[in-house]
Amino acid sequence: MSKRPIEKNERTKRQFLHYRKYARQLSEKTLDREIAALERFDVWNGRKDFTRFHIEWAMGFRTHLEQAKGATGKPLGKSTTRAILTVLREFVLWLSQQDGFRSRIKPSDADYFNLSHRDEAEARAAPPRPAPSVNQAKRALSMMPEGDARTLRDKAIFALLCLTGIRVNALISLRVKHVDLVERSVTQNPREVATKSGKSIDTFFAKGFEDAESALASWIEHLDEVALYGPDDPLFPATAIAARANNGFKATGFARRPWKSTEPTRKIVNGAFAKAGLPQFGPHAFRHMLARHAANTATSVAELVANSQNLGHTDVLTTLRSYGQISRERQRELITGLKPDA
Repeated sequence: MSKRPIEKNERTKRQFLHYRKYARQLSEKTLDREIAALERFDVWNGRKDFTRFHIEWAMGFRTHLEQAKGATGKPLGKSTTRAILTVLREFVLWLSQQDGFRSRIKPSDADYFNLSHRDEAEARAAPPRPAPSVNQAKRALSMMPEGDARTLRDKAIFALLCLTGIRVNALISLRVKHVDLVERSVTQNPREVATKSGKSIDTFFAKGFEDAESALASWIEHLDEVALYGPDDPLFPATAIAARANNGFKATGFARRPWKSTEPTRKIVNGAFAKAGLPQFGPHAFRHMLARHAANTATSVAELVANSQNLGHTDVLTTLRSYGQISRERQRELITGLKPDA
């Protein structure tokens, strides 16, 4: 049985991916995962011609994934298995509507790629996500230095994450004009800011972070009065690197452009928490922090909805399901009325 790709299958996969990209408007990142899932199935199935599809292929592949191991040597998680099977289900459903396949494949054949109800529930269950408490974030912010322009910038990055929980890709693409200190807001215009799914998001500063607002204001003042940045310049410019005279490289101020990757931001955030003697949370953890804080302190449904919109969610259930987990202690307190030390 040949393990080399066959042109007929490759052509079919390309057509499917074109459909997913242009008709379903999927991102390149999502398409990369779908390519990997299709290839995994094709290799496992010995590169058999897709026109010979049989439901036994689906059942066999499901069994294969249940026994498969990931890169770490551990069994694949249920959510990973579900993601792979979802691609195959969409692929077979699409095949059932194509010339040359329609008479051989029924739409219901795609259902054989479904997980069991139990596994589906486990795959959908949101795993615990580590996140700092509000007090931990404030502590880390207070210990960040402000000795020069670079440390001013780094502290302002941490501050804006505390205030908004903005996604890191959006954060590094912000321009000076997108922050309004008077209105206490960030305008995430998808034509200029790398928002998720191209959403337009109006974000307002969370209350109770006065020191964060001060750190952000100090940085914007520096950009305006010292660096002479304008409204369309990057809010958080990349560090400029130059070669040393003898060897190596050194930081030489800022390049008047945003970072090309999110890694520098992650290092800044990780380092700030480490300096405060705390676990090294990443930028995304601020979203969990703000959502959990809202879930614990909101006094009305409207307040929960407002916090959800602030994170860029169109459905408050997304916020509560993915970000708003309540600790066991808080759950006990809310249900029984007993304080944690009772």
